[in-house]
Amino acid sequence: MDRYAEPERARPAEPAAAGAACRVDLAHRVLAHVPVGAGPEGVAVDARTRRAFVACSRDDAVVAVDLERCAVVWRAAVGTEPIPVVFDPPTRRLFTADARSGTVTVLDADSGARVAQIGVGAYPAGLGHDVVRRRVLSGDTAAGTVTAIDADTLEVVGTVPAEPGSGSIAVDTATGRSYCANFLSASLTVFDSGTLEPLGRVRVGEGPCKVAVVPGSGVAYVAESLPSTVARLALPDDRVVTRMPTERAPVGLHVSGEGRSLYVCNRGAGTVGVYDTRTGAESHRITVGNGPGDCVTDPETERLLVSNAGSRTLTVVDRPWLPGGGPQAAAHPAEGRRLPEFSLPDAHSGRIRTTREWAEKKYVINFFASW
Repeated sequence: MDRYAEPERARPAEPAAAGAACRVDLAHRVLAHVPVGAGPEGVAVDARTRRAFVACSRDDAVVAVDLERCAVVWRAAVGTEPIPVVFDPPTRRLFTADARSGTVTVLDADSGARVAQIGVGAYPAGLGHDVVRRRVLSGDTAAGTVTAIDADTLEVVGTVPAEPGSGSIAVDTATGRSYCANFLSASLTVFDSGTLEPLGRVRVGEGPCKVAVVPGSGVAYVAESLPSTVARLALPDDRVVTRMPTERAPVGLHVSGEGRSLYVCNRGAGTVGVYDTRTGAESHRITVGNGPGDCVTDPETERLLVSNAGSRTLTVVDRPWLPGGGPQAAAHPAEGRRLPEFSLPDAHSGRIRTTREWAEKKYVINFFASW
């Protein structure tokens, strides 16, 4: 495992359109390429326990990665060819869609123990998650349907007709409107995740692989893999307002928690493009592993986590951008490492105090010189 690599310079990106401004020469730092298994695709993160979860499609397994140590802590068998994975915080469960098994496997996120395995439509290759309405939604690619599962009872509560190639699903939790990408039909199926009522169809570019919605923002993004573009949609009108060119074959994308940055996994180039959501300009590209399939940001540290299907790794990138700003200084090599253990006597009581007392807590150290 290559950990704590030297700071790199991101490659300047071509502007998204003629005359569009972009930041160049931004520093980023690859912290680790963590070996996780064969064909890693979907990625989810639990900020509370500092763990990432990766669906390894060719190993028929999900692995949990400790984000502090950048090491695998458990591996759990699921169905055949798991592609996406979602984490449900209220129940602390993981859900994977196992494409060749026609199932959704449910795991305990803390231990990896299997909770249930639920039959869905043929070749489920995408998942959606409505944490508000307690739904897990399976995009059944070969069936052209969406299967809805109650996240608490783990019962199938209904299906929604979609179109051939139904897969990735994004949910606007503010409204309950859900968007299923139909890869073979170059479209999105729109439906209500609570009532499962169909709401319409949106025509998009060929090969839509991933949909992302910024809840309550009125904006959605679609990775159009065949023309190598990302479409920006205005909601709830559900119309494409612009397209951003990407490097090559975008299949995964993610919008940062504050909604200001869009990260696009270029499967055919081994890079992640970083876009300013306000201008649509690509600021820079980050070289990751081979065949990046999906990515997510850790809300606790803002680190970028990228699954690389061709490299069997999870790449961890340390804050590679400054939203709205210019180049950032290279981080100190010690940044991001565990605090070395030490102990000192308390100046008032004389009691020995250790760093263990403040583990996993935020605190301020005040150095005072008496001269």
